[in-house]
Amino acid sequence: MFAVTQDILFIDAHSQEELFDIVSKALIKQHYVSPDYRQAVKEREREFPTGLKIDLKDGTPIQYVAIPHTETQYCLVDRIFYVKNSQPITFKHMINPEEECRVQDFFFIINSRNSNQSDILSNLITFFITKGNLDRLHELGDNKEKINHYLIEKGVF
Repeated sequence: MFAVTQDILFIDAHSQEELFDIVSKALIKQHYVSPDYRQAVKEREREFPTGLKIDLKDGTPIQYVAIPHTETQYCLVDRIFYVKNSQPITFKHMINPEEECRVQDFFFIINSRNSNQSDILSNLITFFITKGNLDRLHELGDNKEKINHYLIEKGVF
């Protein structure tokens, strides 16, 4: 499973490109990814978008998240790295690339092993579609300690 750390970053990116530059720099600095990660994650996002529309179909507002990731060869550890941007950034929907997702919550998957990718995705999807989870995450504001505890409790970290 993933290590218990505060892998949380608050940023003010204005574009997908800027988001990837800022996050890649942080991940490289922490020795979570190789120097080639930045280009690899950008290229993968162009080919295989990672935006998700969370519609619980119960009358609650639609929410959006993204799960950027790339091949294991660029990852040095196994982590989920949560990034909260100050404003929504447009990402293409994972299933329907014609659909735009306005995303503020990013869950970067840093996975050095192919074998556990489906478990990671399953845990994240379960978190996203469980009513109230994303709302509670937003209620925690910018308190990294509380967010860290909450994401551990929910099985994301």
